[in-house]
Amino acid sequence: MADLADVRKYGVEAVNRAYIFKCCISLPILVILVVLLNIFHFSPLFYVRRLYIPALDKSLNSSTNASIIFDLSFLNMGKLSSVYFDLVNITFYDSPNQNHSIANFTIPEFTAETREPFEEGKVMSGAVNATGLDLEAAKREIATNGFKVFHLSVETSVRYDSYLFWKTKRYGYRSGEDVKIGDTGAANLGREMFVWFRVTLVGLVVIFLSTDIYF
Repeated sequence: MADLADVRKYGVEAVNRAYIFKCCISLPILVILVVLLNIFHFSPLFYVRRLYIPALDKSLNSSTNASIIFDLSFLNMGKLSSVYFDLVNITFYDSPNQNHSIANFTIPEFTAETREPFEEGKVMSGAVNATGLDLEAAKREIATNGFKVFHLSVETSVRYDSYLFWKTKRYGYRSGEDVKIGDTGAANLGREMFVWFRVTLVGLVVIFLSTDIYF
């Protein structure tokens, strides 16, 4: 319904034309957005939330506990579609070159549901014995450089919702992250990255749909 102040200022015909224009433009935009969001899917985002190696924690004075304790986040970057993960293979390396693996871990199948902005996503926790890690060499490197760089590699396949009733074919997914470990045995990690482009686009659409245009 047209606002009385707008009617007095612009006239009934101008206000009606503005609302008809908004309706004619808004509906096709919404349809196009729904189709695009079901055809083009946002790849999930992987990042390390926590990584701790007790044997490298100098306060514990322990050289036998070669386990790696970790929390990993898998963020569904889409708003309308869940992401279905197959078995996730995690490989731990003792350098960013990825030429020497020290441990392997498998995460069972899981689903990353749609989420609200700033949520942490699907968090997977675990522990694995780093049988391939040379602890003494790692401690010497930390003593010299102040840290040692490890690398986590992720490999799996994912599927997405398609028009809310079906699932897409499987797409290969590979990701990884370098992690610096100091003499506390823990990594100082930042929080998740955000897709500001998507937020900006949605904001512009909302502003457009809520603005009166007169001609």
